[in-house]
Amino acid sequence: MRKRRWLVAVVMGASLIGFATVGAQDGRRTVEVTIKDFAFKVQAKPLQLHEPVRIVLHNTDEVQHGFTSEALDGMDVRVESNGVVTYGRGIKGLYVDPGAKVELLFTPDKSGALNFRCDLHPRMKGELVVLTVGAA
Repeated sequence: MRKRRWLVAVVMGASLIGFATVGAQDGRRTVEVTIKDFAFKVQAKPLQLHEPVRIVLHNTDEVQHGFTSEALDGMDVRVESNGVVTYGRGIKGLYVDPGAKVELLFTPDKSGALNFRCDLHPRMKGELVVLTVGAA
């Protein structure tokens, strides 16, 4: 029987840089997303479907930015910032104040694109892509 592997990659065109790391405390893959100069700068490498992931958003701009995705609306998502935790289904997005860091923790459960954007600045866009790779 042939096994299939599911992978998730963060794609930002020329903004895809670096590699994801595995968090020491809980084994989650960590995707670093820095918001700088009104753009998402992403550090990631492919992640497996059904593998827990942590997205760390760091806003280095001097204005508030949004991070929203319709795909997050159907997933169980945990958001952590400054000791406050929000969790559950129905989280479509969040706002990140200047200088702030926010963590989103979830487990991708579908293949396809997980598009995200800043709802305050329409030109800021990115995408998480779920890829399938056949394995023997």
